[in-house]
Amino acid sequence: MSFSYPEIRLRPNTERLLIKGHPWVYSGAVALSHPGASAGAVVDVISSTDRFIGRGYFNPDSEIAVRMLHRQRDRDVDAEFVHQVITDAVRLRQEHPELGEAGACRLIHGESDGLPGLIVDRYGEWLVVQLHTAGVETLRAWVVDALQQILQPRGIYERSDVGTRRADGLCDRPTGVLAGEEPPELIEFREGNVELVADVRRGQKTGFFLDQRDNRLLMGRFAGGRSVLNLFSYTGSFSAHAARAGATRVVDVDIALGALRTGRLNHERNGGGSLSTSLNTDVFSLAEQWSDRGKQFGVVVVDPPSLARRNRQAKQAMGVYTKLNRNAMRLVEDGGYLLTCSCSTRVSEEDFFQIVRRAASGARVRARVLDIGHHSADHPVDPAFPEGRYLKSLLVRVFRD
Repeated sequence: MSFSYPEIRLRPNTERLLIKGHPWVYSGAVALSHPGASAGAVVDVISSTDRFIGRGYFNPDSEIAVRMLHRQRDRDVDAEFVHQVITDAVRLRQEHPELGEAGACRLIHGESDGLPGLIVDRYGEWLVVQLHTAGVETLRAWVVDALQQILQPRGIYERSDVGTRRADGLCDRPTGVLAGEEPPELIEFREGNVELVADVRRGQKTGFFLDQRDNRLLMGRFAGGRSVLNLFSYTGSFSAHAARAGATRVVDVDIALGALRTGRLNHERNGGGSLSTSLNTDVFSLAEQWSDRGKQFGVVVVDPPSLARRNRQAKQAMGVYTKLNRNAMRLVEDGGYLLTCSCSTRVSEEDFFQIVRRAASGARVRARVLDIGHHSADHPVDPAFPEGRYLKSLLVRVFRD
């Protein structure tokens, strides 16, 4: 028998997207909430016409008042539920022909895997987790138990040092071992034929940008015999793939000195140590200076951090992206390649295409888009949740008249 959950009642005509599967109930859609429903409580969402919409976790202090978990009235949110959702997510990866044997892989991708606010990444024998919301915090013990039972990792390490927790009313930013052994300073893993390391204790996200796997593998198919400029290089994973493919020279540019040091290790492990240079400087300024000086490379990679975290920043971000890509195209030699990316959710795929179009015009080059990419398969997208489709990339061949 199902438990009785507090009810959240919606305003009239606000349930349409929820019925179609969208996982978020915005605060403006809530007409009435149960007085006993505190932050993180599991609640039932009911329409203005008394229709049961689904079950999720509630946060009265968040813009997203409810994050949906499922749509079945007779299904509880308990340890068994958490175990089943994680089992399904892991199976999705294990059954994928390119992910089953991957050295590092995202196992739980928040809303797209049915556990909003939860990220779980696997690096070799270790798991790294992030709990972003008050709701998933209430499931913490069940999540850890399920991960241990299903995957039997050597250790589980938490990296919930994320700003999104503050937005959800959580003041702490916990990190540390949740179960098993503490991970080493650097975890070694393979991506295709490339050897990489990740700093899961101090690196960005959970230590590595797993969502760019497909683009890194793509890099390995066209970087051979060319010089490579990697802008916003972080730990040099694109450069490591380029080095393994036989690039003649690799230049990494990033403002984070620690990331560049890890990048040197990735270069050396893939035969690029003597051919690589690392520059610790502001990427935007250097790209403009070098493009003015006429420097050119066979391949230029542009993978900046998100430039539009809020809707009001989108217009300004479009201008910054355009200028950055214009300078990058000027840095590409005749017949060379630009691999450019955007992880800004508020910049759509069509917006990004138009950014590259304007950048090519500004750089006075002929551009031909050869590949349109997204995040890799371990970052699945629920069609009912388009907000989960954030990463977009274009591989562009650049010609000079």
